[in-house]
Amino acid sequence: MTAALDPQPRRVSLALPMSHPVVTWILLAIIIAVFGIETLLGGSTDTEVLIRMGAKVTPLIAAGQYWRLFAAMFLHIGLMHIFFNGYALLAIGTELERLLGWQRFLAIYVLAGLFGNLLSYAFSPSLAAGASGAIFGLIGSLAAYFMIHRESLGTWGQRRLINIVFLIVVNLVLGFTQPGIDNLAHMGGLLSGFALGWALAPRYQLDPVALKLTDRNKAARYWPALAAAVVLLIGGTVLTTMVQRNSLQSHLWRAQQAMDREAWGEAASELEQALAQDPSAADVSLYFYLGLARSYLEESQAAAEAYEKALELEADHSPSLWNLALTYLDLGRYAEARALFEAYLELNPGQSGEVQPYLQEIEKRIP
Repeated sequence: MTAALDPQPRRVSLALPMSHPVVTWILLAIIIAVFGIETLLGGSTDTEVLIRMGAKVTPLIAAGQYWRLFAAMFLHIGLMHIFFNGYALLAIGTELERLLGWQRFLAIYVLAGLFGNLLSYAFSPSLAAGASGAIFGLIGSLAAYFMIHRESLGTWGQRRLINIVFLIVVNLVLGFTQPGIDNLAHMGGLLSGFALGWALAPRYQLDPVALKLTDRNKAARYWPALAAAVVLLIGGTVLTTMVQRNSLQSHLWRAQQAMDREAWGEAASELEQALAQDPSAADVSLYFYLGLARSYLEESQAAAEAYEKALELEADHSPSLWNLALTYLDLGRYAEARALFEAYLELNPGQSGEVQPYLQEIEKRIP
């Protein structure tokens, strides 16, 4: 007598291959240590401290400081910033590192962070810092993992995927509606993290002898994706730099640096290029500093024209009134100089002692 075979296949559950998270804790320790250094140097909200330590500053990156695209991932601005990013790194990073292993986890973290900062460098002029781009990369990689394995992981995997998508949507909405959030870095990290996660995620197969799952997605299969990511990063950085070096922000930044060095010819050139780049960006300060540079270069007529344009934009701008009055005096335009000195004195009655000698000198010169 033979035993009857069970016609119904049985569902067998096997444990996923897991790694012990180590790199996540190391990254968290580095971020905390860097925040401590920021605090010692003057505070994490101090712009000068952030710039010195490597925040994303578009003109400086365009000038060749590409290391900022990496360094900015480890800086944070304020306690709440580091608290939320630290918590997110710990919660998401440990899960992803267990699933992917430390090598693939670290590659995704660094590359997604770089892609996030690259997108911000390309399209946002604001100073920025934080691990958010890299963390969104981890979220994107988790989404890719659970999307790939949504059927084999059953109900748990499907619920986890829904939760991740909800987390992404909520954070992107907050990024678009709250000021001071670098949503471009978030989006760059998220998209690159999803793509990298899709390429690097484990592809499980059953070992029928040991009755366990093994990962057939070895480095030999996914290294082209990593190479392509590096090529895209380099190419994107080169193209962005070509654009940003001639941007309004870069011209203004270089003008400021030139004025700090008292390189007035360079400052005037950069300010005029900024005006040519975007005439709508001209404001009273830009014309005032252009006039100041021309004054130091002893180009009185060009200086007067710049101050005049500043006063067209803001008639009671005291520094422009004063400098234009002095410039008219140099040009021998005494009546106009007197009118401007008097207008300046009306706005600044406490400066009578400084203004009166010029008015007396003008009275001697006017017939």
